[in-house]
Amino acid sequence: MFTLLDLVNHYLGYFTTNSKVKGRIYTAVGAIGVWYLLYLAYRFFENGRVLRGSLLVAIFLVLLYFVILNVLYFFTKKTTKWDISPKIEQIVGQPHEETTQSVANVIIPANGLYERQDVMNGVIDSNLQQRTNIDIVAHEMNDLNLIAQDYGHLGEQAQRQIIAQKGVINANHPGTILPYFDMQETGGTLTIFGGINQLQARELGIVSRVGLTPTDQALSHYRLAVASVVLTGGLSHVATRSELIDDQQPYQIKVEIAYMRRS
Repeated sequence: MFTLLDLVNHYLGYFTTNSKVKGRIYTAVGAIGVWYLLYLAYRFFENGRVLRGSLLVAIFLVLLYFVILNVLYFFTKKTTKWDISPKIEQIVGQPHEETTQSVANVIIPANGLYERQDVMNGVIDSNLQQRTNIDIVAHEMNDLNLIAQDYGHLGEQAQRQIIAQKGVINANHPGTILPYFDMQETGGTLTIFGGINQLQARELGIVSRVGLTPTDQALSHYRLAVASVVLTGGLSHVATRSELIDDQQPYQIKVEIAYMRRS
């Protein structure tokens, strides 16, 4: 069977054949080989070699499972909850056919630039009103065409790589920096504000942690400043076995906090 697949792969190399057509051919050839295994198992049983026959039947069932998945993937748009291939991708990974490095316009935040080693992710808690404010800011930015919808210029294979890790990829991957953002301290509480501009800024959330450190402890040891506030969510892709389908994710913000030890 594997020799036959090698021959098919060899001769297909002489033609310009897209991956889906090749997949259909391999599936058809593989299906023939799988049923041949069942025939061999029958012959072993017939000759009284039960152990070898049972082993071939087990191999047949495993390979038949993958043949069925390939039929669903390459010949239909159906999916099954018994598909374990996404879990296999998470465990072993898959080769990049396209780079997952997004090509994004460089936007220098008005708050300034910081060295990467001087910046940590902030953990943001947002109540209902603050989440509503995030939605309002997102819609305002959409109205002004400030949010990219090109999935970071990534093709399907690169998008699937990210979806295998995160479960979803946003249309504005890796995120859209807010035109205006600020962080204000009141009584040991750090509040994030953001919007189209300073006059239209809204309260978006509270910084509960800076890295792994609770905010009150971080404030006692470091000077803190907001380095960036990035909007994520909205129109997104999730993956089925045969295609990427549109999905709508809630808008969220990701915040980076710059820090400097107090003297």
